[in-house]
Amino acid sequence: MNIDKNGYTLLNLQEVLNAYEEQLQQKFGADFFIKPEGVIDNIVTSAGIMEMSLQEQIAFLAKQFDPETAESYWQDALYERIGVKRLPSQVTKFTKKITGTGGYLGEVNSIVIRSLLSGYEFSNTKDYEIGADGYADVEFGCVVSGAIGVNAGESFIIVTAPYEVANISDDEASKIAIGRERETDSEFRIRFRRSKAQNAKATCNANIANLLQYVDNQAFLKVLDKKIDSKMEAGTVKIIAKHNTTDEVFANAIFDTVALGPVLIGDTTVTVKNKSGQNVEICWKNADEIPMDISGTIKVRTGYYANTVMSNVKQNILNYIQKRVYGLESIIYATEFIIPMLEVDGVEAVTGVQVKKNSDTNFSDSVSLTEVELPVFAFERITLSQNSQ
Repeated sequence: MNIDKNGYTLLNLQEVLNAYEEQLQQKFGADFFIKPEGVIDNIVTSAGIMEMSLQEQIAFLAKQFDPETAESYWQDALYERIGVKRLPSQVTKFTKKITGTGGYLGEVNSIVIRSLLSGYEFSNTKDYEIGADGYADVEFGCVVSGAIGVNAGESFIIVTAPYEVANISDDEASKIAIGRERETDSEFRIRFRRSKAQNAKATCNANIANLLQYVDNQAFLKVLDKKIDSKMEAGTVKIIAKHNTTDEVFANAIFDTVALGPVLIGDTTVTVKNKSGQNVEICWKNADEIPMDISGTIKVRTGYYANTVMSNVKQNILNYIQKRVYGLESIIYATEFIIPMLEVDGVEAVTGVQVKKNSDTNFSDSVSLTEVELPVFAFERITLSQNSQ
């Protein structure tokens, strides 16, 4: 192994043996050459093989202790030394009302339901109690991890449940949090680069990297200061997020992440305690989730059922949106939805598509959101009509 200012270079066995040969020639004479049959030759060859193994081990460790090349659990251990942890896999979760016998106490994983839209199954993640009115809000989690989409208005059937559970309410699902796959080595490395300054807690990039585990996508988080937004006052930090945990947990995460000194601004305030037991107010802005409406007109091919085609078009638009990921301060262009509409079997043409905020009166070709706004789409807020011409 050759080591210099540029790093190291691994030697092959012949190069190792050549180096040994030069050393042995100084002892035994210039006519000494390593041959396969001699005693000394065999010993030298064995030593060369051992050196090859040693240099491979050194190279492996050098790779795993370099933050740019470390892999798997070596990468986890190395990055955690500066407080950056790999984002784990998460399952999609949502809350639905169930009906049943009042007063019944149900156990975790006692109910399994299946989506009639996607076919994925979900089980209850916590114990639950059916109220005297016969209803209970139950949190369900997908039985597999990953970005499994769920629409607020989609229908479910019960696969298994206790006798005391009668049905699933037709009320929309709420508190939908889409899951994700475990962060890959390459994704983890990119996030690490944003925060690799050992004590850079005061930088926005480091704060973002440390808070990412509390959001489902980086597009759902902004950390602003005067360097990024000149209109802000010096010494202030504004965090905007759609987090995937409770306000209390997120407040403690901000407290552990943001260096002492900056004034935190926002309309959500939670009090946490420091190591001395003193109260500290943590402020941030929870993103305003803006319901979006999509309106389109399609021409259905002859021989296809219009209702089926339009239902498939709506679902394909939602599939596109899930992959596209609209975050804070998004601009939603209606033309983006033309391709996923045309991809559906049975669609001959798209003759018009527009978007608007649900609270607006008129549709338009695009909608621009503010830095605190996050678009929310749903199956039932996509309206399609058929062009018969």
